[in-house]
Amino acid sequence: MEVNEKIHIEEYNPEWVRQYEYEKEKLYSALGNTVLGIEHIGSTSIPEIWAKPIVDIMIGVKSLPLEKSQICKVIELGYEYLGEAGVSGRIYFRKRFPKAYNVHITQFGNLIWNNNILLRDFLCSNKDEAMRYSELKKIIISEGVNNLLEYSERKADFINEILKKANEWYNKNN
Repeated sequence: MEVNEKIHIEEYNPEWVRQYEYEKEKLYSALGNTVLGIEHIGSTSIPEIWAKPIVDIMIGVKSLPLEKSQICKVIELGYEYLGEAGVSGRIYFRKRFPKAYNVHITQFGNLIWNNNILLRDFLCSNKDEAMRYSELKKIIISEGVNNLLEYSERKADFINEILKKANEWYNKNN
């Protein structure tokens, strides 16, 4: 099971929010009372920016690892189980048909959880930064990058810069 895959980006599509809502209910039913929170994250959750047409869903649970029965319930929904997939403290699933989803399961309230929500909320509240991010993604793709790992690597410094700004923004506003 290879984590790397071919990718492309598209203009923002409001349908992504509906896809999230639909899939969220199925995942919540499958995982039940271990779920403390489910959030739409990633670029498909940020209005008006270009994104890979893959809806990212983050599920916060009481604790990891998941029980085998829980992993099986997610697989029964059509997901492929990829373990941590290079990110310690996160369990990763993906589904590509009929709609494309990534599911990230992590402990509720940990750094992975908090950073993903902070990044989303900051970019939703700061359109200029969101547009900068969108433009960077278009540039990366225009330079011929078409695989997930290189695409993610090329965005990493920008994401770290935005997370610093997002932390300052959060601390100023809370």
